[in-house]
Amino acid sequence: MKDLLLRMLPAPIIVYMARKMEKLLPSERLVQNRYFEGLRVPERKTRHSVIVAAIGLVGSGKSTVAKYLADLIGAVVISGDEIRILLRNEGVGYDKARLIGENVLRAVITAGGSIVLDSDFVDKNKRESLRQIAKKAGAKLYFVRTICDFDVLSQRIRENDPGEFFNEAETKSASVNHGRDVKFREMLRRLPQHYKWQNISGGKLALRKFPFVTFETVDTTTDAWKDSINSIAVSILHELQKKSG
Repeated sequence: MKDLLLRMLPAPIIVYMARKMEKLLPSERLVQNRYFEGLRVPERKTRHSVIVAAIGLVGSGKSTVAKYLADLIGAVVISGDEIRILLRNEGVGYDKARLIGENVLRAVITAGGSIVLDSDFVDKNKRESLRQIAKKAGAKLYFVRTICDFDVLSQRIRENDPGEFFNEAETKSASVNHGRDVKFREMLRRLPQHYKWQNISGGKLALRKFPFVTFETVDTTTDAWKDSINSIAVSILHELQKKSG
């Protein structure tokens, strides 16, 4: 009954209640400080701070897009996976990874920077929390969706280096490339949030239509995605031109 009542509350209230209950352990605070201190916050190219949050399935190119866009708009990338790696190295769980990321986000804005968030913000409460942070800080918030042909996405996971987060994860896989197995499992876990099955012509996976507005959708299937990101950067910089003098 309690869970049902919580689901009936408006998203902003749910987010506020959750945040009031969260506190960081000393080891988690150490990770938070270490991560922030390791960031190089460039001079932003816009009048106000910008927050760009990615929405996309594992393997859809979020990390690559985040780095490319950040360079264009003068922003720093905050990576959820990098925060989780630090937490794992300290022997603590990932429960506070999101809170740490949000605290680092606030710190970067306070320092006058802009941010591209390399994580998946398909979750409603995560998006609402970002909206509250952006509103309070006077920052401009954009959601950018990354998509990719599913066969190409699967190929990337099978063939590319999965990165430290997945390579060092616990698994019963005996494969030399067990990190790819872990990453593929994570992709399958999150698949229903981004795709749905359609019984058409033998069946196919189709992208879900989100009940919220995204600034732009970037298809990373081919190298043409760079043109899309260049266009996004131009739009952001034009909308929020930095005043001289």
